Amino acid sequence: MLKKWLFLPLFTLCLSTAFANNAPIKATLLAEITEQGQKVVGVALEYEKDILLGSNLKKLYRVETQLDQADKQPRTRLNAYVNDQPQKSANRQGKAGRFVIIELDPDDENASLYSLQKANTQPITVRERQANGEIIEVSKTQLSRVPNYYEERLIYHIEQTGLLTLVDNKQIDPWSLAQPAVKPNVRTAYLDQFTSDQVVLNDPQNILNYRLYQPEKEPNKRYPLTIFLHGSGQVGSDNLAHLLSSKGAISTLAYEEGFVLAPQYHTIFDPFDDVQKGQRGGIHWQTENRRHLLLAMIDKTLQKYPQIDRSRIYLVGLSRGAEGALYLLLDRPNFFAAALLMSGREAYSLEWIDGNATPTNLASLRHTPIWFFHSLQDTISPVKGSRINYQLLANEVGNTQVKYTELNFLQAGDNGIINNNAHNSWDMVFNSPYIHQWLLAQQRKQE
Repeated sequence: MLKKWLFLPLFTLCLSTAFANNAPIKATLLAEITEQGQKVVGVALEYEKDILLGSNLKKLYRVETQLDQADKQPRTRLNAYVNDQPQKSANRQGKAGRFVIIELDPDDENASLYSLQKANTQPITVRERQANGEIIEVSKTQLSRVPNYYEERLIYHIEQTGLLTLVDNKQIDPWSLAQPAVKPNVRTAYLDQFTSDQVVLNDPQNILNYRLYQPEKEPNKRYPLTIFLHGSGQVGSDNLAHLLSSKGAISTLAYEEGFVLAPQYHTIFDPFDDVQKGQRGGIHWQTENRRHLLLAMIDKTLQKYPQIDRSRIYLVGLSRGAEGALYLLLDRPNFFAAALLMSGREAYSLEWIDGNATPTNLASLRHTPIWFFHSLQDTISPVKGSRINYQLLANEVGNTQVKYTELNFLQAGDNGIINNNAHNSWDMVFNSPYIHQWLLAQQRKQE
């Protein structure tokens, strides 16, 4: 399936005076969400007429970046070809048209559009169960990272180094331009189509921000709904970091058009579910209040969009998001069609208090398809949590549709984990056609 792009008005190009008359009329930076964030993966150049040539244009162009007026750094060109749209071609061959697509290597060190600023750097005090069963208070750090866009500080220098002929026999001489990487000059597949919204519950300050992706709806067609829950590293109020850090919010869209909800909470602790006020408490998605907000978000979306197939509502959660998704499955059994849960914790964990899952309190999940994933070497969220969940569901609850995949990770690249972190089992999951085909094939039986 071809990636989707949102076409936005472009800033005026900063052209070198020597070649301004020959330059393309538009230049757009093409970005994608990768395992390591939003990366510029190409440049689309629009000429005034269709181009006579079609492919093998890589040697004709040069692309460099310049950050904060430092020395220019080259971008690695992978391919260059003509296309009829300002977007990458699925087969890398393109079609007759007026656009030249220069594909760039997303692994380049200068492929990013932003730096990551650390947040939540101070330790917090949480409850934890010791090996002897005693619950004590301990200090933990739940670091998150906020994207800080370079914007006009990052300049893309693009140059046509040789001659190019259009279909009307007009010759385009060499030219160069300098393009700031401001947001109107960047098109990011899928990301540009997410809109911002929020849900409020009981108190004007009790808010959950979220993003919504809508498919290009066809009459009388129904679409699946995927809810993606982020982990502790994406806590924030920008309503964006959780979309950039992984492919979690967009992974199903490569296989089937559908609706996607991607919420983001802004603090580790929930001020509306505070143990100091005699409430249950918890962190991240653990709190009852945040899960009520999640369910309100889902119900609001279902009411507004009747095109959603209510038998195909899926949960995708990573790290603390996997923990939250498992809580949601238990909060509303026989509602979700299936779930992908990566590097999570034992069911019913509260802060760092585990050991609460039993066959009895998991019994409502007997018929729910769930696929757990975990790396053996995960030191952030130990593998025992997923093992316990799977063992209880498969062997004691009798869930014949639960699956568990345990990965080994010794170095970056092992089992498709691109980041040098065993915790990131989702690197593999979000790049697996087999896993997504399994998920999207699940359908809740109507009662």
